[in-house]
Amino acid sequence: MRISKAILIPAFLLIISGGCYKNEPVPLAAFTFKGTNGFKIPCKVTFINNSENSFYWLWNLGDDSTSWAKEPVKTYSRPGKYIVTMRAYTESQKEWASTAQTVVIADTVQ
Repeated sequence: MRISKAILIPAFLLIISGGCYKNEPVPLAAFTFKGTNGFKIPCKVTFINNSENSFYWLWNLGDDSTSWAKEPVKTYSRPGKYIVTMRAYTESQKEWASTAQTVVIADTVQ
């Protein structure tokens, strides 16, 4: 069986150009959060994903823990300032955007 150049070249260009994801929209990374116990330890923080045009999310929760959940929940047991970052990826994972916010957890004893 012979494959003609008319079929082979367009198929090759489709593979090189990234397939059918070439025109996917650029993601927007955005989130908010809410916490229990007045943001005092122990504090359970729920992260609400407000990103757009994204299919996968990598979270760094500020204490060396990470999550791939769409909307992770984290209990902080130590007071401090935690810089939480979220990276939002497109379906092809060729495009991504990131954002960060600081979560401040206070000690129970003041």
